[in-house]
Amino acid sequence: MIPHHALLVPLALLVPGCRGDGHEEVEPSRAERLAGPWRQIEGEDLVEVLPRDGIPAIDDPTYVSAQEAEAFLAPDEAVLGVVGKNGTARAYSAWQLDRHEIVNDDLDGEPIAATW
Repeated sequence: MIPHHALLVPLALLVPGCRGDGHEEVEPSRAERLAGPWRQIEGEDLVEVLPRDGIPAIDDPTYVSAQEAEAFLAPDEAVLGVVGKNGTARAYSAWQLDRHEIVNDDLDGEPIAATW
């Protein structure tokens, strides 16, 4: 088993804007983000379709029962299912996740991020 403290170091490195020395990193301008050779793949320019945070997360989800959902979900509708530590089950519809890509939720007292 990996000790819990061993997992903290790699995760801390993934936090944007944290250098660990008390200084805040400055967000690059749009022009700076678009500049550079990394903006091309095989010589073709990449195109920025959406600005940063252009797809809003669902931060305060509401739910209906499975019986109520039958009125508007197709029988073969894809869902992302999650079961909490106490057995609470949630299903996030794929068509909503296509439009939002992330749901910030609380499941059995634990914060979760359901992503698509």
